[in-house]
Amino acid sequence: MKRLIVLLILFSFLQRNSKAQHILCGYDLAVEHLEKQYPGYKKSIDKTFKDAKINATPLRSSASVYNIPVVVHVVWNEEEERLAESLITSQIDILNEDFQRLNEDAHNIRDIFTDAVGNPMIQFTLEEVIYVETETMFEINLLAGTLADDVKLTSAGGSDPRDVSSFLNIWVCKLQPLTIAGQFLGQILGYAYPPNDLDNWPTEFQAPDPNFDGVVLDYRVVGKNNPYTIDPGLGYEIQFAKGRSAVHEVGHYLGLRHIWGDGDLTSANSCDFDDGIEDTPNQGSSSNILSCNATQNTCSSSLDDLPDMIENYMDYSEESCQNSFTIGQIEIMRSVLENQRCQLIQDCSLSARQLESISLDIFPNPSTGTFQLNSGQVDINEFKVEILDISGNSHPINLNSNLIQLNEFAPGIYIIKGTNDKQIFQQKLIKH
Repeated sequence: MKRLIVLLILFSFLQRNSKAQHILCGYDLAVEHLEKQYPGYKKSIDKTFKDAKINATPLRSSASVYNIPVVVHVVWNEEEERLAESLITSQIDILNEDFQRLNEDAHNIRDIFTDAVGNPMIQFTLEEVIYVETETMFEINLLAGTLADDVKLTSAGGSDPRDVSSFLNIWVCKLQPLTIAGQFLGQILGYAYPPNDLDNWPTEFQAPDPNFDGVVLDYRVVGKNNPYTIDPGLGYEIQFAKGRSAVHEVGHYLGLRHIWGDGDLTSANSCDFDDGIEDTPNQGSSSNILSCNATQNTCSSSLDDLPDMIENYMDYSEESCQNSFTIGQIEIMRSVLENQRCQLIQDCSLSARQLESISLDIFPNPSTGTFQLNSGQVDINEFKVEILDISGNSHPINLNSNLIQLNEFAPGIYIIKGTNDKQIFQQKLIKH
């Protein structure tokens, strides 16, 4: 009886908050599930994200192109789930286009975001496609908090991975729809595990089996011309996917969060959450699910007000209007490849030193040009200080009496970054 009451309450909540609760990507579920199983997991991935920001270097046009080898596991039951290899190669082509800004729709970025986006310079090489026939139904259970990780185990009807530190493993299967008490709620299109601290799966946090590392995709969202439709549920139109669920999930795999900030499945609109990246606009929730509403602005009261970035791959907008990563997102992904996932690019010599992140008081912010930096007990003279514009260009500055002078800079968003041998600070400045 108690379980029935819980089911009814949860179902009623989902019905009232369908937009907030609608889940296309299982990233948040994966994080919450693993936190319950392995206390400290969320703390560990948060530390990884913070470290990635600290170690990120400004994106340069001369930067190396990083290559990621990929192994795809097609785990199938019904014949249509056994995707043709042409669809798999098509999906790799999409990853290569979108992660090198070669996509035909890249020019569809709105003018307000033109200076914020860039080329990740990441490519993917398909090493192997493995086909495994199964009788297992791969389910994600909201109440039990379980994921479909049996797809990653041969012993459970799935397919054991190739070395997860050296290959991006992508599992393709039929993900069963989300249901509660037999009621269809929606469809998760995929999920991925984010990078988890240095050495990826540290024993001190008792993280899960490292063989679970990788991306899971529903077979109906793989490739550019996938012939199968998918029903997102909750009244949304049946969709033909365009291959960008994989782009979104690989973004998570390389350290990115949803553009509106993750971990808040219960709020319809909260501007208190953020993805931790300065050049993505503050966004209170996902964009209108599977639409391209360029007028939506879920955080219109913020000081540096921008509309929701429906063009961003880490949103829930319709795939036809997604076309970009921001420079800040790119720097996070490349930092992860240089550190936590360095074996993927076969070069762990790039790993940056670990610096302590500190925060300084800067006011007024926004300002018309002059900012006051209150360094407290920190000797600011020990730091190398630079101003980064939204394109990643560096402008070294000298601080005079802890004053930051941007009078000669155009209005916009800037980052002040300071480093010494042990510490780093990096904060956003808004010049009107």
